[in-house]
Amino acid sequence: MVKHGFIKVAAATPKIVVGDIGQNKKEILSILNQTKASAIVFPELSVTGYTASDLFYQESFIQEAKQALLEIMQETTYSGFYILGMPLDLYGILYNCAVVVKEKKIIGVVPKHYLPNYHEFYEKRWFHSGYKTQMTSIKLFGEQVPFGYLIFEDADQNIRFGVEICQDLWAAYSPSDDMSLAGANLMFNLSASPERVGKLAVRKHLVLDHSRKQMSAYVYTSSGHFESSSEVVFSSQKIIAVQGSLVAEDTSFQLESSVLVADVDISAINYQKRQDSTYRDMHMMIQNDYQFIPIKFEESTSFIFEKKPTQKPFIPSEDLIQNIELANQLQIFALIKRIESLPENSSKIVIGVSGGLDSALALLVSHQAMIRLSRNPKDIIAVTMPAQATSKSSKSSAIKLMEGLGVTMLEIPISKSVDLHLKSIDHELKDITYENAQARMRTLILMDLANKHGGFVLGTGDLSEIALGWMTYNGDQMSMYAVNAGLPKTWIQLLIDYHAHHAYKDLGVVLDKILKAPITPELLENQDTEKSIGRYDINDFILYHHLETGADEKKISWLLPYAFDLSKEEVDTYIKRFFQRFYTQQFKRQTLPEGPKILNISLSPRGQYRMPSDVKKKVM
Repeated sequence: MVKHGFIKVAAATPKIVVGDIGQNKKEILSILNQTKASAIVFPELSVTGYTASDLFYQESFIQEAKQALLEIMQETTYSGFYILGMPLDLYGILYNCAVVVKEKKIIGVVPKHYLPNYHEFYEKRWFHSGYKTQMTSIKLFGEQVPFGYLIFEDADQNIRFGVEICQDLWAAYSPSDDMSLAGANLMFNLSASPERVGKLAVRKHLVLDHSRKQMSAYVYTSSGHFESSSEVVFSSQKIIAVQGSLVAEDTSFQLESSVLVADVDISAINYQKRQDSTYRDMHMMIQNDYQFIPIKFEESTSFIFEKKPTQKPFIPSEDLIQNIELANQLQIFALIKRIESLPENSSKIVIGVSGGLDSALALLVSHQAMIRLSRNPKDIIAVTMPAQATSKSSKSSAIKLMEGLGVTMLEIPISKSVDLHLKSIDHELKDITYENAQARMRTLILMDLANKHGGFVLGTGDLSEIALGWMTYNGDQMSMYAVNAGLPKTWIQLLIDYHAHHAYKDLGVVLDKILKAPITPELLENQDTEKSIGRYDINDFILYHHLETGADEKKISWLLPYAFDLSKEEVDTYIKRFFQRFYTQQFKRQTLPEGPKILNISLSPRGQYRMPSDVKKKVM
């Protein structure tokens, strides 16, 4: 199944019987006929069993394995690609091979390069290495079949997969390393790996790191305890990784066959590759000449995800607390560095506190930074600037937060100043001019207070607001340092919740109140941000998939209903609104203040994202 760049892949551990090729054939067929993946990989020597030992010398055994392959091809109802491990006698020399099959046709055979011959391994007793083989084709079942250095390519869908076998993964320079430089973006590994205490983690990190450095997806399977246990027990570990991240894993020993299935976004891999100059520079280091075997992955009309796409893709699925603590530390030390770089008479922090999420987090980070510097929290000048639309609730939250942190607290109402300014330009309507006048008045006050008290204005806006342009140009858009600029709204909420239950438990009630309050700039009465620009979690979902995976409007429109309960009309509204705002508001991002990158993406015009303000991008 392939859809919008997503491909469904599978790793199988069949319940084989070592030496019983007929039984192994039945088990392989059973798995094949039930799988819905586009491609499935079986373990090393899965047709015969890896531990068949000197049975590999027998002519009848090798021929029986070939006959089983032919029967599997003839009998299976599976229409995708499958990769089987088996021995092949080629001109009197035995090779440990991966046979790649599509329906009833062998499309290529890849020999194992590196044969372990130490500790419990004796592979050189039976097999010859395929490393630097001069053979480019072999004859199987009366047909010439590609052999050796192969990459299987669906050029139309930009999918290219390579195959390596067990020990090849452990080499200092793996075949998959070379294949990745030649353009492969999906790797399959057929393995029979003995298990021991501690090896699960080593194997997992090895696969993860290969997928990272190769900028690929890596699908690994092992043979399981069904192999002979006369000397060792074999692992049944199955791993599917993408660019250093674990997508799926199964480490359990089971009494029956098991299959691990996952969805891989190949288009996201290609998007990241196009951005990586190191990958491009290493392209010239390819060591081998590859045959590119034309293949075709069938487009699915009804792709079914193995796992529902997460609603909050910015939030890590593993090591959450450690990642939260790291994000917090990055903010603190980014701010500390900024403070330390300033003259002593200009290093006080001036911050506007509204009683909302962003200013609350920025204030907490400021407080932590001052404590780490052994400075008095009174060096934080926190200012609440109520206007006509400011609610009692938000003002109360702002005051309680400032009081609880022991910062210098100022309350400067702005209604009269705004009214006087609007009167001076002869403006009476409560429109965008009225809203922006308040935001700019607040910025003016903060800037002047920074001059007066010897400090700098700390910006509070987050990555989600930056993406949507939900900020007033030369108002809250501007500061001397934007400590939240690297975090989307979903992360801001996560960090506030974390602080409420950890370092700032004594402020837990007010922080919880801020978390639960409607998100609003309070520039008009009863204003609700999410009624204007949509839910932040949905906007963050769109932002992530656009900037992190390179997904366009069409692909995100397809993904959204899987993650959220949205109608087609709602999806269309979100897509059109987000992308229109994203492209038309670039001018606000061009002059953003500096701020720390916390996640993998940034919209800084000096750092990661570059786009002219006058770009004209058609939105679907």
